[in-house]
Amino acid sequence: MAEQAELFPDPEVSIILNKARHEPRLWVSRLVIWEKPGEMIREVRLRRGLNIIWSPDPGAGQAELGRDAGSGHGAGKTLFCRLLRYCLGEDAFSNDEQRRSIAERLPAGLVGAELVIDGKPWALIRPIGLTRKHLAREGATLEDLAPMKEPGGSIQPLLDALNSTLFPKGIECFLPAERENTAWLFALAWLSRDQECRFDHILDWRHRRADTGSVAIGPTKDQLLVVVRAFLGIIGQEEALRKTEREQIAEKKRAQERDIAFYQRQSNQRSTEIMEALELDQATVGSDELGLAILGDAAEKRLEESKKLDISGESSSLESSRQQRETTLKEMAVLESDITRFNATRELHDQQLKALRGERSYLVANEIIARLGPSCPVCLVPIEQAMTEGCKLSNQPWDPTKVQSDKDRIAEQLKACDGAIKRANQFIAEHTIQLQGLQQQEAKLAKEIDALDKKIEEAKSRQRQKEFSAKQLVGKVSSQKLALESINKTKKTLEDLVREDERIANLEAKLRSQHSAALLRLREIFSYVCKCLLGNQVKASLILSGQGLQADVEVGGMAMESLKAVAFDLAAMLMSIEGHSLLPAFLVHDSPREADLGEAIYHRLFRLVRSCERLGDDPPFQYIITTTSRPPDDYCQLPFLVAELQGSNAEERLLRQNLGGSAT
Repeated sequence: MAEQAELFPDPEVSIILNKARHEPRLWVSRLVIWEKPGEMIREVRLRRGLNIIWSPDPGAGQAELGRDAGSGHGAGKTLFCRLLRYCLGEDAFSNDEQRRSIAERLPAGLVGAELVIDGKPWALIRPIGLTRKHLAREGATLEDLAPMKEPGGSIQPLLDALNSTLFPKGIECFLPAERENTAWLFALAWLSRDQECRFDHILDWRHRRADTGSVAIGPTKDQLLVVVRAFLGIIGQEEALRKTEREQIAEKKRAQERDIAFYQRQSNQRSTEIMEALELDQATVGSDELGLAILGDAAEKRLEESKKLDISGESSSLESSRQQRETTLKEMAVLESDITRFNATRELHDQQLKALRGERSYLVANEIIARLGPSCPVCLVPIEQAMTEGCKLSNQPWDPTKVQSDKDRIAEQLKACDGAIKRANQFIAEHTIQLQGLQQQEAKLAKEIDALDKKIEEAKSRQRQKEFSAKQLVGKVSSQKLALESINKTKKTLEDLVREDERIANLEAKLRSQHSAALLRLREIFSYVCKCLLGNQVKASLILSGQGLQADVEVGGMAMESLKAVAFDLAAMLMSIEGHSLLPAFLVHDSPREADLGEAIYHRLFRLVRSCERLGDDPPFQYIITTTSRPPDDYCQLPFLVAELQGSNAEERLLRQNLGGSAT
């Protein structure tokens, strides 16, 4: 067995085969598609080393208007790669639309593969139609499994074997996903990139449009970088733990920075409110502890001032008005009492007047009755009636002296009563006028008292509002002090986190230095691959660390972006051949030519891979590539060309029928 071989004479690096890895730890020997058990649609036999799936593009010679010509696309190259990934454990082989289309045409369809894991043969079949037939057996062949009537099942035994055989225990601590056999599923994603990713970035392995349920959809580039380092053996468990610690610290730092920004915004807003309320200048006072002390003193002074209320003038006026009103009310009461008394006196004299008038009439009537009797002796008319109506027949004279004497007496009494009534009315009128004046004065005083009460209450209300505002201001200053303490405390915590992050970063650097040999070898092999593909004038560099992955490839001042991912994958495969990687020396590239690789570079790629076959008696790797571009002439045949598909003829497509789309 040859132990080493130089691919080209110029590159200074030689690939040295690890004797323990003379055979790929994983390689696929067959892929078979059935319309239903017993009816095979296509069989693709694969080999160790270079395997080409070619779908020829008719080229410019067929590009005439109206001419029936096919395309290298739509023949089934990508579907082949996805079916292969599906057999190796991916959840699905295409998006829902294409799966439904295939299931409608092949309801009992199956796909199967035979592979070798660490020298042990395995066979498996999975449904591509409507059945649920999933089977995987160690030591079996596809012919053993396809006729089996066993429904359902699972390929879990195969996934367990791949995961446990290829990867050591504990590798899960480097991986972001939490599901069974995560290590193998991440490795599968890297070793068989989606064609939709266009080889744009080294860490782009799966495109969401593929919709195959890969674990590589979701994790960040940083997380995938850790996966790469873990597979290449350039990160240890302790470094992974330190990286996790730094990620946690980074999150804590972001939280502290958010808190500081939040506290600072609140503090600035509160400071502006305090300054405006106290009519102070921020530039003069400052925002440090001394400035807060100044604000606190000013707020306390404002509070003390707010408690002071001078309403002595209003209170004195109110007391005077109340006393005047009280005096007025007393005077009004006296007048009202006098008016009541004079009214009573007048009423008494009115009664006396009535009595005197009645007495006079009574005396006259009694005199007549006494003299004449109850009836007139002449006309027999009742005396009372005659006295009332007069007697026209009577000619009796009466005693005028007596009558006049009585009248004079009664008149004198009547005059005295009239005089007393007039005097009472005069007193009532005078007192009423005085009472009305006092009532007006009392109404005026009452209005003044109400106005003074309102003024005093408004003054007290303003004082209470000032005191409340002053208390709020004191509270804001207190809150500002707490905010400053929180900001300082949070800044202190942030500083501690920064120091801790620096400490762990230094520790990480020391841990990474333990893998310096592996990193150096990876850079050498990456540069070696680039020189093989682009010539010795290429400038190629690779930096892979905990901070990131940066690859640069340049020829004649022109950056070769499309080559980076291809070169990195090949370098990783060569690292596996040398025994420096946990990955199996297994790689699938779906149409890398379409990533804008020039034809000369593309041909060198085939020759580079073919040269690697000579590292051992048998190729120590398996490389599967699909292409629409014609390979070099000496590779357009067996054993390298394992399948040729045609997009223009349905019978020569992968499934030997037209699925109505170009994704196959």
